Amino acid sequence: MTATKISPRDRLLKAADDLFFKEGIRAVGINRILDEAQTPIMTLYRHFGSKDGLAAAYLERRGERNAEEVANEVARRASSPREKMLATFDIIAEGLEKGEFRGCAFINATVEMASPDHEVAKIARRYKEAGRQWLAEFAAEAGVPDPAGLAIQLTVLLDGAAAAAALYQDSSGATYARSAAEALVDAALAAASTGDDVRDPAVAD
Repeated sequence: MTATKISPRDRLLKAADDLFFKEGIRAVGINRILDEAQTPIMTLYRHFGSKDGLAAAYLERRGERNAEEVANEVARRASSPREKMLATFDIIAEGLEKGEFRGCAFINATVEMASPDHEVAKIARRYKEAGRQWLAEFAAEAGVPDPAGLAIQLTVLLDGAAAAAALYQDSSGATYARSAAEALVDAALAAASTGDDVRDPAVAD
């Protein structure tokens, strides 16, 4: 059986995905990527224009892959809006338990770029906002009074779990984040059933 041949472009993306996520975009030089991908520099320029172009393509591909994988897993595991929101935490926790202690690729990339106007930062923000909107849609489907607010709370917990795993090299924070998420979701659902307008006390009048 003939092995599938990987194109030079895909070799570059794979090398970027491995190295940028583990070590950081700024820390990894072009020559390191070229050596890992066994690809000449002109191939990188032809497909991506620059290292920044490669970084943008890496983050775009990681975002597409992550969104598809999480969506498929949530659909497989859960049926109700509540189950779907909490399943997202289970999936992230399982990923962290595998030792992926580098934090969130999108937050890391944004911090590295420094400017929010950098193309890489814009891509990162777009995928993070898409994830927040995805959770807000589940919350709206469940009929909670403030679906956007609940989605913000849940994504803060998800981001915190990833950051804690990177900081402490320990995935246990994801378990506590899941418990906190369950409490938030159930409180929002209780408010939906009673018709109460429950808001964050920090922003209440």
